[in-house]
Amino acid sequence: MKNKVILVGLNELNFDYIKYYISKGKLPTFKSLFDQFGIVETTSESEYRLLEPWIQWVTVHTGKTYDEHQIFRLGDIVEHPELNQIFEELESKGKSVAAVSPFNASNKLKNAAFFVPDPWTKTQITGNNSIKAISNAIQDSVNNNANSKLSVSSMVSILFGFLRYVNPRRWPHYIKTVLNKKMPGAKAVVLDSLLSDIFIQLWKKNTPDFSNLFLNSGAHIQHHYLFSSSAYQGDIKNPEWYCPKDYDPFIKILEEYDNTLKRIKNLGVTIILATGLHQNPHKKLTYYWRLKDHEDFLTHIGITNYSSVTPRMSRDFLIEFDDKEKASLAQKKLESFQMENMNVFDVDNRGESLFVELVFPKDITKTSTISSSLLNLDVNNFKKYVSFVAIKNGEHNGIGYLISTGKKISNERIPLTQVNQIIKEEVLS
Repeated sequence: MKNKVILVGLNELNFDYIKYYISKGKLPTFKSLFDQFGIVETTSESEYRLLEPWIQWVTVHTGKTYDEHQIFRLGDIVEHPELNQIFEELESKGKSVAAVSPFNASNKLKNAAFFVPDPWTKTQITGNNSIKAISNAIQDSVNNNANSKLSVSSMVSILFGFLRYVNPRRWPHYIKTVLNKKMPGAKAVVLDSLLSDIFIQLWKKNTPDFSNLFLNSGAHIQHHYLFSSSAYQGDIKNPEWYCPKDYDPFIKILEEYDNTLKRIKNLGVTIILATGLHQNPHKKLTYYWRLKDHEDFLTHIGITNYSSVTPRMSRDFLIEFDDKEKASLAQKKLESFQMENMNVFDVDNRGESLFVELVFPKDITKTSTISSSLLNLDVNNFKKYVSFVAIKNGEHNGIGYLISTGKKISNERIPLTQVNQIIKEEVLS
């Protein structure tokens, strides 16, 4: 199996914190990988606005910088069929290819062993009906995270997927996590556990030459609960109502990742582990909010002439129009809203589509009012239109990490673009 390569994307993990837990006698698989193969740093974009994982992972998949691939939004990759990704490149060389949740990747494969897209990218699912159902259910679960709502059909699909793809020896892990479902990060741990179990079972059945497992819950937990980690030595603490004192959500997901890496090592394959970026502690408490019902809110503020509105990660959403003038007018309306002399929305206009972020960073209560002087409109009790998502704890740093159990990488630091070639050389060797 040494000619089989698995790219494990552990998005944005801070390896210094992993080393802290290792020093406390935890995470034995991470320790083994660190000690035996060493860590190579990767460098990416210099502009902070470009330090977004949906940009960095396109760089890994294509071997191109942002200036070269120009993918700025999550999901944009499907609009650029001219970009060659590592998946179809290796397939064209006669290699079998598969993926579970590859970040911002388009499925252009002709004969994928399996391909389960990330929850935000609208591309083809390759797999049986069960895989398609559980992929759609995961998308439903992730995109309704702030409202904690899940349709009955999605719950049924996840249950059947669990029974089909999760080894009974893993059931106690899920039962323990679900029993603590009200604890911060528990849902994220379940999600990545399920993705890992599905990937491993599908891999054993298909044994593809190259496959990619991408896991994002560690990034999510760092982003929202890093101040609660025992590895964090700073002065900022999360409120007790947000995360109980002395509870560390970060070690929970790292222990699950450690177990996943152990099981993948036991497959006897070459592992290439990459993070794309890493996170440092944020310097203040910043609140994240998400619209509950995007269509309802847009109607309330007089934006109705759009083709579609699609929720994205966390506080973001995409509005599409059939002409540029309608998009421009909607942009002006959204950007006109303020509260406490701060913008409520940030808008990126791409002509006939708007990528919108709800950027107001403070607490929102029933007395909160957002106002637009352009529209002469006050939206009272803005709280009823939004759901609390999280408090920002981590922020992006352009340095990522790479570990390869294959050919030794001689340099201690490489451009992220080079990871693409390292993978291809391992698969084609």
